[in-house]
Amino acid sequence: MAGGLHCCDCVFATLSKNEESGAYQCACGKGYTLANPHVHTDPERFFDEDPRKLVPMVDPFGKEFLRTENVCKSFRPRAAAIHGPKGRRANWNFWGRHKRM
Repeated sequence: MAGGLHCCDCVFATLSKNEESGAYQCACGKGYTLANPHVHTDPERFFDEDPRKLVPMVDPFGKEFLRTENVCKSFRPRAAAIHGPKGRRANWNFWGRHKRM
C-alpha cells in the first residue's frame, strides 16, 4: 500500500478488530461508510486485514462518495489533535474553532 493519508489515521475514525478473522472494521465519526473499493460483496467489503485499505465509499447523506483522494475533506490526523505546530498543545476545540484564551 502506498504512503499517504488514510482514514484509520484520522481522529474521527474508530477501529475494531475481529479476533477470529483478524480483519479490521473502521467507523467514521463524520458519517462516511468506509469500505474496500476492490471487494464487491457485502459484508466482506467493510472488513480488511489492512485498515489502510478502507476508504470512504458512501457520504453521510447516503450518496456514493466520488473520491479523488483516500480521505474526505474532514480528515484530521491524530497527531494534530494532541499537538499543534512545533509540538505545542493544539488550541482548538471539538468543532475545529479556536478557543479564546
